[in-house]
Amino acid sequence: MKDIQKQLITYLLKQNKPVSASEVAHQLKISVRTVKTYIKNTNLLSDREVILSSNKGYLIDKTEARNLLLEQSSIPQFYSERAIYIIKKILVEHQEPDIFDLCNQLYISYSTLKNDLGKMNTTFKKFNLRFATQHDRIHIIGAEKDKRSLLSSVIFEETSSKIVDIKTLGELFNADYVAKISKIIRSFFLDGDYFINDFAFMNLVLHFAILIDRVTKGNYLDSSITGTDYFADETEDAELITRVSSTIEQEFNIRLSVNERSAIYTLFKTNVNYRVKNDYRKLASVVGEGIMLTTNRIIMEIAELYSIDLNNDNFIVPFVLHIKSLITRASLNKANKNPLLDNIKKDCPFIYDMAIFISLRLSEIYKIQISEDEIAFIAIHIGTEIDRQKANTDKLKCILLCPTYLEIEKKIYNYLSITFSENITIDRIVTTYDQIPDYPFDLLITVMDNPQNTLYPYLCISPLQLEHQTREIYNKIHEIQDRKKRRLVFDNFENYFSPSLFYIEEDITREEVIDKLCGEMERLGVVTSHFKRTVFERELASSTSFGNTAIPHSVHMNALQTSIGVVISRKGIVWGSNTVNFVLLIAINKLDKQRFLSIYNAILSLFDNEEFIEMLKKAATFQEFENLVFSYL
Repeated sequence: MKDIQKQLITYLLKQNKPVSASEVAHQLKISVRTVKTYIKNTNLLSDREVILSSNKGYLIDKTEARNLLLEQSSIPQFYSERAIYIIKKILVEHQEPDIFDLCNQLYISYSTLKNDLGKMNTTFKKFNLRFATQHDRIHIIGAEKDKRSLLSSVIFEETSSKIVDIKTLGELFNADYVAKISKIIRSFFLDGDYFINDFAFMNLVLHFAILIDRVTKGNYLDSSITGTDYFADETEDAELITRVSSTIEQEFNIRLSVNERSAIYTLFKTNVNYRVKNDYRKLASVVGEGIMLTTNRIIMEIAELYSIDLNNDNFIVPFVLHIKSLITRASLNKANKNPLLDNIKKDCPFIYDMAIFISLRLSEIYKIQISEDEIAFIAIHIGTEIDRQKANTDKLKCILLCPTYLEIEKKIYNYLSITFSENITIDRIVTTYDQIPDYPFDLLITVMDNPQNTLYPYLCISPLQLEHQTREIYNKIHEIQDRKKRRLVFDNFENYFSPSLFYIEEDITREEVIDKLCGEMERLGVVTSHFKRTVFERELASSTSFGNTAIPHSVHMNALQTSIGVVISRKGIVWGSNTVNFVLLIAINKLDKQRFLSIYNAILSLFDNEEFIEMLKKAATFQEFENLVFSYL
């Protein structure tokens, strides 16, 4: 069974009513024809029909589907699955599998297995390891530290669709000693002066589990390892690691070499932070004046470039500590995996862009390479602070109209203010229509059904049983918010889009698309000659494709005029690991950045609409494109 078939079955298992082929195609990013082919092939895998078809769409037999998944999942079907299976056999189960037994277990030929081993030597070349056979048994040849790196990478790869947790590691290793490891880490690193977040905690549990498992079987790190200098450290950190190492030796009845202790010290330095409140002197002593100065400089650059003020203690203290750990990891060519990476890239592209800008600056200053996973952690810090600030700036300004009687207006005010605190502010309470202020506001909330309500955006509610009206109030709030976004697009569409930057293209590459749009923008005087280089620089840092849409751009908002170039390709353009049908190349002038972000989010939301996407593929002119955008907003 192919991966896409598993995704198809998993998606249909979540549905409680028939789903159309086009909806399935949109969710899985494949064509309708491909959906029908995979449904047919899936039904051939079982004696009974697994996916039922009707004029309403497709509905899955959940019992049959689960049985089919269980049956298929037990045997690796593809090269990537077989590679992980073989690596785990050797590094987790500590076997040297016989090649003929392995062929029987995997239901493959000898030539297929030999071909897989050849591919594995290419796939995992970066780990400086080699897969070889000797006396008909498979071995991994290379340094112990590289074998451990390979194993941790494989575990993260295998669990890429979920977060690694204690249960997952307990199934992979011995559950009892995973629980012991967890207890040791909590007792040493979650008390006193130290702090560790959930992602780093699981990273430590995983690497401690690998270390202890390998040492238990007599596999020790050799003396050639490099890392942070445990022996030169005379601080409390080194003393702490000595105590941690002694506890591990006692709990697991093993002996840790000096190199194993140094490895534990490196794990500590790259995952554990200090508890520092708003004490900048202590913070500087922990991370160093250099990192403090660099962080402050980057915060100023973010403010200049994006108009986002990150200069407050709530952001700076945890962020500086994170940057310290990040630099340590990157300097050792290590990176923590981030299970939220794909979601952050897709759902928060501008926040991810800010994180990329920061990563590029850090790479430039400290001569390090920062992975996409680490960039996503930076984005989490930025996004958390932006959400905190937006709590007030994005709220609808409301007027409450309610007569004074038994203090009912206070009851309504309190209910609205608490229940909808993230969405609205009650700017004023009035008792009559002539008290309604003449300054702009977004919504009149009233308990009186009166023709004068129609002079304003309004919502009429009952003063009683307010909790029963929660959904209605939420719907009205979202309606007003969406209307404001649409108004922004209607008012500014012609400023940002133009027929001169609209193309229908087939048989074109990513590089050719960027070159074409940037060249035309430069010819129109929208950007300077340096713009194209910065677009490719951003693309190199992390692909800008999301599903069937790509949004190439520069991290520098220095366009002479804000513009969006559009390319539609029915055939599709290979863009990183995706094939996209739509390209929106964005050039932003810093004076437009705040307004443009709202417009961008409104337009981008259209690309979650399956019907809009299918209609847009058929657009042949700029006018058709404009009409479609307006009709679906």
